[in-house]
Amino acid sequence: MYQLSVRGNLLKLNGLSKTIALAEAHNLRKIAAEFKTFKHIDKNRSHLNTELVPAGDQPLTHKVLKIVKDAGIDPDKGVNKRFGKAYAIEWVFTTTHGFSCDFESLYKDCLDWLAVRYPTCPIVHAVIHYDETDPHLHVIMVPIVGKNLPSSKLLGYKGICRKRNEDLFEVIGQKYGFTSGGILKGSAKRMASEIAIEACEKLNWHEFKGQLWQPLIQAIQTRPEPFLKALYISLTNLQAIGDYVVTTTCVAVALASQSKGSFKSS
Repeated sequence: MYQLSVRGNLLKLNGLSKTIALAEAHNLRKIAAEFKTFKHIDKNRSHLNTELVPAGDQPLTHKVLKIVKDAGIDPDKGVNKRFGKAYAIEWVFTTTHGFSCDFESLYKDCLDWLAVRYPTCPIVHAVIHYDETDPHLHVIMVPIVGKNLPSSKLLGYKGICRKRNEDLFEVIGQKYGFTSGGILKGSAKRMASEIAIEACEKLNWHEFKGQLWQPLIQAIQTRPEPFLKALYISLTNLQAIGDYVVTTTCVAVALASQSKGSFKSS
Protein backbone atom coordinates (compact mmCIF):
# COMPACT_ATOMS: atom_id res chain seq x y z
CA MET A 1 0.00 0.00 0.00
CA TYR A 2 1.23 3.50 -0.81
CA GLN A 3 1.30 6.06 1.97
CA LEU A 4 2.07 9.75 2.23
CA SER A 5 3.77 10.82 5.44
CA VAL A 6 5.40 13.83 7.06
CA ARG A 7 8.01 13.91 9.80
CA GLY A 8 9.71 16.85 11.47
CA ASN A 9 13.12 17.74 12.87
CA LEU A 10 14.14 20.64 15.08
CA LEU A 11 16.83 22.94 13.69
CA LYS A 12 19.14 25.07 15.86
CA LEU A 13 21.01 28.27 15.10
CA ASN A 14 24.37 26.96 16.26
CA GLY A 15 26.20 23.68 16.72
CA LEU A 16 27.78 20.89 14.72
CA SER A 17 24.57 19.09 13.78
CA LYS A 18 20.88 19.73 13.13
CA THR A 19 21.35 23.41 12.37
CA ILE A 20 19.53 25.63 9.91
CA ALA A 21 22.77 26.20 7.99
CA LEU A 22 23.45 22.47 7.61
CA ALA A 23 19.87 21.79 6.51
CA GLU A 24 20.15 24.55 3.93
CA ALA A 25 23.48 23.22 2.64
CA HIS A 26 22.08 19.69 2.32
CA ASN A 27 18.83 20.75 0.69
CA LEU A 28 20.59 22.97 -1.86
CA ARG A 29 23.30 20.35 -2.50
CA LYS A 30 26.12 22.61 -1.34
CA ILE A 31 27.97 19.79 0.46
CA ALA A 32 30.14 18.19 -2.22
CA ALA A 33 31.19 15.33 0.05
CA GLU A 34 27.59 14.09 0.22
CA PHE A 35 27.72 12.93 -3.37
CA LYS A 36 30.46 10.48 -2.40
CA THR A 37 29.19 9.60 1.07
CA PHE A 38 25.49 9.19 0.23
CA LYS A 39 25.30 6.78 -2.69
CA HIS A 40 21.55 7.34 -3.05
CA ILE A 41 22.11 10.92 -4.26
CA ASP A 42 22.50 11.06 -8.04
CA LYS A 43 24.52 14.16 -8.90
CA ASN A 44 23.43 13.89 -12.53
CA ARG A 45 19.80 14.43 -11.47
CA SER A 46 20.35 17.25 -8.97
CA HIS A 47 19.47 19.85 -11.60
CA LEU A 48 15.92 18.44 -11.50
CA ASN A 49 15.45 19.50 -7.87
CA THR A 50 12.74 22.15 -7.69
CA GLU A 51 12.37 24.97 -5.16
CA LEU A 52 8.73 25.70 -4.32
CA VAL A 53 9.77 28.45 -1.90
CA PRO A 54 13.18 29.82 -2.97
CA ALA A 55 15.89 30.21 -0.37
CA GLY A 56 17.10 33.45 -1.95
CA ASP A 57 20.58 34.94 -1.78
CA GLN A 58 20.59 35.56 1.97
CA PRO A 59 21.66 32.67 4.26
CA LEU A 60 18.62 31.01 5.81
CA THR A 61 19.98 31.57 9.32
CA HIS A 62 19.94 35.34 8.73
CA LYS A 63 16.53 35.12 7.11
CA VAL A 64 15.10 33.22 10.07
CA LEU A 65 16.59 35.64 12.62
CA LYS A 66 15.10 38.63 10.79
CA ILE A 67 11.65 37.01 10.75
CA VAL A 68 11.94 36.25 14.47
CA LYS A 69 12.99 39.80 15.34
CA ASP A 70 10.30 41.32 13.11
CA ALA A 71 7.76 39.25 15.08
CA GLY A 72 8.90 41.00 18.27
CA ILE A 73 10.85 38.05 19.63
CA ASP A 74 14.23 38.79 21.20
CA PRO A 75 16.80 36.01 20.48
CA ASP A 76 18.93 37.23 23.39
CA LYS A 77 16.33 36.84 26.11
CA GLY A 78 15.04 33.94 28.17
CA VAL A 79 14.95 30.47 26.63
CA ASN A 80 15.60 31.93 23.20
CA LYS A 81 19.28 32.46 24.02
CA ARG A 82 19.76 28.85 25.07
CA PHE A 83 22.42 27.14 22.97
CA GLY A 84 20.23 24.25 21.90
CA LYS A 85 17.12 26.34 21.25
CA ALA A 86 15.41 25.38 17.98
CA TYR A 87 14.55 28.29 15.71
CA ALA A 88 13.09 26.26 12.88
CA ILE A 89 11.37 22.99 12.08
CA GLU A 90 12.27 21.03 8.99
CA TRP A 91 9.36 19.01 7.63
CA VAL A 92 10.04 16.14 5.24
CA PHE A 93 7.18 14.79 3.12
CA THR A 94 7.71 11.34 1.61
CA THR A 95 5.79 8.65 -0.25
CA THR A 96 6.13 4.89 -0.19
CA HIS A 97 8.79 3.67 -2.62
CA GLY A 98 7.43 3.09 -6.11
CA PHE A 99 4.57 5.57 -5.97
CA SER A 100 4.18 7.67 -9.12
CA CYS A 101 2.26 10.91 -9.68
CA ASP A 102 2.72 14.58 -10.52
CA PHE A 103 5.01 15.15 -7.53
CA GLU A 104 5.16 18.91 -7.97
CA SER A 105 1.37 19.10 -7.75
CA LEU A 106 1.34 16.73 -4.76
CA TYR A 107 3.97 18.64 -2.83
CA LYS A 108 2.45 22.03 -3.62
CA ASP A 109 -0.72 20.70 -2.00
CA CYS A 110 1.34 19.51 0.98
CA LEU A 111 2.85 22.98 1.27
CA ASP A 112 -0.63 24.55 1.25
CA TRP A 113 -1.77 22.04 3.89
CA LEU A 114 1.19 23.00 6.09
CA ALA A 115 0.44 26.72 5.71
CA VAL A 116 -3.18 26.18 6.75
CA ARG A 117 -2.21 23.98 9.70
CA TYR A 118 0.39 26.47 11.00
CA PRO A 119 -0.85 29.87 9.75
CA THR A 120 1.44 31.98 11.96
CA CYS A 121 4.60 30.09 11.02
CA PRO A 122 6.45 31.47 7.96
CA ILE A 123 7.92 29.00 5.48
CA VAL A 124 11.39 30.18 4.48
CA HIS A 125 12.38 27.40 2.11
CA ALA A 126 10.84 24.41 0.34
CA VAL A 127 12.51 22.15 -2.21
CA ILE A 128 11.60 18.88 -3.94
CA HIS A 129 14.51 16.45 -4.27
CA TYR A 130 14.32 14.41 -7.46
CA ASP A 131 17.92 13.18 -7.24
CA GLU A 132 17.34 10.49 -4.61
CA THR A 133 15.49 7.16 -4.69
CA ASP A 134 12.03 8.73 -4.45
CA PRO A 135 10.97 12.37 -4.87
CA HIS A 136 10.41 14.02 -1.49
CA LEU A 137 9.86 17.51 -0.12
CA HIS A 138 11.95 19.43 2.43
CA VAL A 139 10.29 22.43 4.11
CA ILE A 140 11.92 24.78 6.62
CA MET A 141 9.43 26.65 8.78
CA VAL A 142 9.85 29.22 11.57
CA PRO A 143 7.66 28.12 14.54
CA ILE A 144 6.19 31.47 15.63
CA VAL A 145 3.11 31.61 17.84
CA GLY A 146 2.48 35.07 19.25
CA LYS A 147 5.74 36.23 20.80
CA ASN A 148 7.11 32.73 21.31
CA LEU A 149 9.02 30.02 19.46
CA PRO A 150 7.33 26.82 20.72
CA SER A 151 9.25 24.57 18.34
CA SER A 152 9.10 21.40 20.45
CA LYS A 153 5.40 21.87 21.22
CA LEU A 154 4.52 22.30 17.55
CA LEU A 155 6.61 19.31 16.52
CA GLY A 156 4.97 17.23 19.23
CA TYR A 157 5.45 13.62 20.18
CA LYS A 158 4.08 10.28 18.99
CA GLY A 159 0.39 11.03 19.46
CA ILE A 160 0.56 14.44 17.80
CA CYS A 161 2.67 13.04 14.95
CA ARG A 162 0.10 10.32 14.33
CA LYS A 163 -2.79 12.81 14.28
CA ARG A 164 -0.83 15.09 11.97
CA ASN A 165 -0.34 12.27 9.47
CA GLU A 166 -3.98 11.27 9.76
CA ASP A 167 -4.99 14.83 8.89
CA LEU A 168 -2.52 14.85 5.98
CA PHE A 169 -4.16 11.71 4.64
CA GLU A 170 -7.68 13.09 5.01
CA VAL A 171 -6.86 16.41 3.32
CA ILE A 172 -4.25 15.40 0.73
CA GLY A 173 -3.65 11.64 0.71
CA GLN A 174 -7.07 10.50 -0.44
CA LYS A 175 -6.96 12.90 -3.39
CA TYR A 176 -3.88 11.13 -4.78
CA GLY A 177 -4.95 7.57 -4.02
CA PHE A 178 -2.83 6.94 -0.93
CA THR A 179 -3.95 4.61 1.84
CA SER A 180 -4.26 5.54 5.48
CA GLY A 181 -1.40 4.75 7.82
CA GLY A 182 -3.87 3.70 10.52
CA ILE A 183 -4.04 -0.03 11.29
CA LEU A 184 -7.17 -1.74 12.56
CA LYS A 185 -6.80 -4.58 15.05
CA GLY A 186 -8.94 -7.21 16.75
CA SER A 187 -12.72 -6.91 16.55
CA ALA A 188 -12.53 -3.59 14.70
CA LYS A 189 -10.45 -5.25 11.97
CA ARG A 190 -12.87 -8.19 11.66
CA MET A 191 -15.89 -5.89 11.50
CA ALA A 192 -14.25 -3.64 8.90
CA SER A 193 -13.32 -6.67 6.79
CA GLU A 194 -16.89 -7.97 6.81
CA ILE A 195 -18.26 -4.55 5.85
CA ALA A 196 -15.75 -4.17 3.01
CA ILE A 197 -16.40 -7.66 1.62
CA GLU A 198 -20.15 -7.14 1.73
CA ALA A 199 -19.79 -3.81 -0.10
CA CYS A 200 -17.52 -5.39 -2.74
CA GLU A 201 -20.05 -8.12 -3.47
CA LYS A 202 -22.58 -5.48 -4.44
CA LEU A 203 -20.33 -3.77 -7.00
CA ASN A 204 -20.60 -4.24 -10.74
CA TRP A 205 -17.48 -4.31 -12.91
CA HIS A 206 -17.60 -0.60 -13.76
CA GLU A 207 -17.92 0.35 -10.10
CA PHE A 208 -15.14 -2.05 -9.15
CA LYS A 209 -12.74 -0.53 -11.68
CA GLY A 210 -13.62 2.98 -10.57
CA GLN A 211 -13.48 2.51 -6.81
CA LEU A 212 -11.21 -0.44 -6.03
CA TRP A 213 -8.74 -0.86 -8.84
CA GLN A 214 -6.01 1.37 -7.40
CA PRO A 215 -6.20 -0.10 -3.86
CA LEU A 216 -6.12 -3.58 -5.42
CA ILE A 217 -2.99 -2.72 -7.43
CA GLN A 218 -1.37 -1.47 -4.23
CA ALA A 219 -2.30 -4.69 -2.41
CA ILE A 220 -0.79 -6.75 -5.25
CA GLN A 221 2.41 -4.71 -5.18
CA THR A 222 2.66 -5.18 -1.43
CA ARG A 223 2.27 -8.96 -1.58
CA PRO A 224 1.64 -10.55 -5.00
CA GLU A 225 1.98 -14.20 -3.92
CA PRO A 226 -1.65 -14.81 -2.78
CA PHE A 227 -2.97 -13.25 -5.99
CA LEU A 228 -0.65 -15.36 -8.15
CA LYS A 229 -1.83 -18.50 -6.36
CA ALA A 230 -5.52 -17.59 -6.66
CA LEU A 231 -5.09 -16.91 -10.38
CA TYR A 232 -3.09 -20.11 -10.99
CA ILE A 233 -0.03 -18.16 -12.15
CA SER A 234 3.27 -19.92 -11.50
CA LEU A 235 6.27 -17.83 -10.58
CA THR A 236 8.35 -19.99 -12.89
CA ASN A 237 6.27 -18.82 -15.84
CA LEU A 238 7.02 -15.16 -15.28
CA GLN A 239 9.62 -13.73 -17.63
CA ALA A 240 11.22 -11.58 -14.93
CA ILE A 241 11.29 -13.27 -11.53
CA GLY A 242 11.32 -10.63 -8.83
CA ASP A 243 10.55 -7.80 -11.24
CA TYR A 244 8.00 -5.83 -9.25
CA VAL A 245 6.38 -4.09 -12.19
CA VAL A 246 6.16 -7.21 -14.37
CA THR A 247 4.75 -9.29 -11.51
CA THR A 248 2.13 -6.69 -10.66
CA THR A 249 1.13 -6.22 -14.28
CA CYS A 250 0.74 -9.97 -14.86
CA VAL A 251 -1.48 -10.34 -11.82
CA ALA A 252 -3.55 -7.27 -12.60
CA VAL A 253 -4.15 -8.29 -16.23
CA ALA A 254 -5.06 -11.84 -15.25
CA LEU A 255 -7.38 -10.60 -12.55
CA ALA A 256 -9.10 -8.23 -14.96
CA SER A 257 -9.65 -10.92 -17.59
CA GLN A 258 -10.84 -13.57 -15.14
CA SER A 259 -12.94 -11.36 -12.90
CA LYS A 260 -14.80 -9.21 -15.41
CA GLY A 261 -17.39 -11.85 -16.09
CA SER A 262 -17.92 -12.70 -12.43
CA PHE A 263 -19.28 -9.30 -11.43
CA LYS A 264 -22.95 -8.52 -11.77
CA SER A 265 -23.84 -6.84 -15.04
CA SER A 266 -24.13 -3.05 -15.07
